Amino acid sequence: MPQLTSPPLSALAFAQWLTDNTNGNWTVPLASVDLLASFVPEQVPAELSAGIHSEATIDSIRKRFSMWLTRSAENPDNVAVFYFCGHGVQGDGQFLLASDFNKFAETPFSHAFDFDETRIALHQRGPRTQWMIIDACRVDCARRPPTGVQPLADPELFAANVCQNEMTLRMPMSDQTGARAGQVSFLTQALIRALDGQAATTDENGEWVVRMDGIRRSIDTLLKQELDLLILSRGVESISLGDAILYRLSEAPLARLIVRCMPPEATARTAVSCVPHDMAAHSSIAGRHLTQPDTVKGIHGQEWRIDLQAGVYTVRAECDQRAVSRTQSVLPPQSVMSLKVIDA
Repeated sequence: MPQLTSPPLSALAFAQWLTDNTNGNWTVPLASVDLLASFVPEQVPAELSAGIHSEATIDSIRKRFSMWLTRSAENPDNVAVFYFCGHGVQGDGQFLLASDFNKFAETPFSHAFDFDETRIALHQRGPRTQWMIIDACRVDCARRPPTGVQPLADPELFAANVCQNEMTLRMPMSDQTGARAGQVSFLTQALIRALDGQAATTDENGEWVVRMDGIRRSIDTLLKQELDLLILSRGVESISLGDAILYRLSEAPLARLIVRCMPPEATARTAVSCVPHDMAAHSSIAGRHLTQPDTVKGIHGQEWRIDLQAGVYTVRAECDQRAVSRTQSVLPPQSVMSLKVIDA
């Protein structure tokens, strides 16, 4: 299989967000981050040139996984995060390939691992909250499935699950993950934006938090934005249990408001303005006045795309000396509204 340039950069970007984010706080303080990444020699970032990362060979993956699992299981209140980006195939389960895959041509899958069996073992041994992201293709090998692919940890036949909150995200069956050569993958970019607040909701106290279910519900929308698509042929596969809060934001996140005119042919003659509904409570947030809509690929007509701080706004549209307005909640990742500016 060809050498991929996106996975090591994607893993590094995700690891750096975990350690360097400044827009909030984890519900459980960050304890450790292990990074295994296999760069092509000319691609190694300057911050890693001193050898502070390890190659993602199967031996390194197994060794570091075992150490990570031991640390994660020491306290049931820990949050375990497992991220993989690279080559994958689908047989009886999803098999993820290490950087030294095919080292021995006679037994190439001795340098791969069975993710699905590993996930079951994690449920039995890890902490109560677990989050797994698999940013890998799932090339269908059902006609000639690999055999004997081992997990990173063996599930026990009759062991009970200790996991109470789980979210597993992975690309759908037989899909190729999207990435431009030498850039962070689309799914990882969407994931980072989700954590930055694009998957946020408010808790019972009105504070902005990122929950597992918020990421699950928003990830397809964020991936479509990264890909500049209106529709995904198949969405990100998600498996969820519980709805733990992962991250608390220090302020309301940004959100996109999409405004459409009815009928669409009136859009070119319409101007839109948007101001916080409670100006006294949002004196620091400026209103917006837009006369030119955005051209949207694949949509008949045009629409306005306005990036705002999440909240409640009054949206006003003027067309042919007629004005209409409505109050609209703007929530991440995006809210959509239509304003009827001309009577049919």
